[in-house]
Amino acid sequence: MCARIARTELLYDGCYGHVVSRSIRKLKIFRCKDDFERFKKLLLIEKRKTGLKVFHYCLMHTHFHLIVRIPEVNEFSKALMRLKSGYAMSFHEKYHLSGAIWRDRYKVQLIENEGYMLACGQYVECNPLRAGIVDLPKKWEFSSYRYYQNKQEDDLVDVCEDLARASTVTKEDLREEDFERGSIIGSAFFKYQFFDNRRRG
Repeated sequence: MCARIARTELLYDGCYGHVVSRSIRKLKIFRCKDDFERFKKLLLIEKRKTGLKVFHYCLMHTHFHLIVRIPEVNEFSKALMRLKSGYAMSFHEKYHLSGAIWRDRYKVQLIENEGYMLACGQYVECNPLRAGIVDLPKKWEFSSYRYYQNKQEDDLVDVCEDLARASTVTKEDLREEDFERGSIIGSAFFKYQFFDNRRRG
């Protein structure tokens, strides 16, 4: 598996990424529908401000996943900081709490191309099913699954214009360890090229 790499060495303007951020001590930071909707509104603000593209997402009680295209790496990092701090402020105000709610800085993995991006998105949309929260992905309101499968409108979701290139990879090609370990989601050849260029670099 790939080792963790600093974001400045991993990401580049225009790349695809898988973003995940977890709460501290598995704190339930999304406790009701209003909490999920508040987070989505804050994310939509950052999308419009920075040009960030969100192709898939899944919000869980203790963490969130975003599958994105990053137009500009520095602005993306600032947007994630604003998103998380803005939600923390509203969480504290609503529940009369204080202190950190996020475990650490967000984690991001570089995604090779549209095929892996789509497969990654389909994989994270099934998180509620794997966690035993629902028996069907469509029963979880707080992901992009319904947008793709039920044609339900969702202002957060952007349409990928290159889906013709996405047919060679499926979510079954991805394993949980691909998301938990390493910095890259992609083919063995893509990972080899990345680390070879980094060594030469």
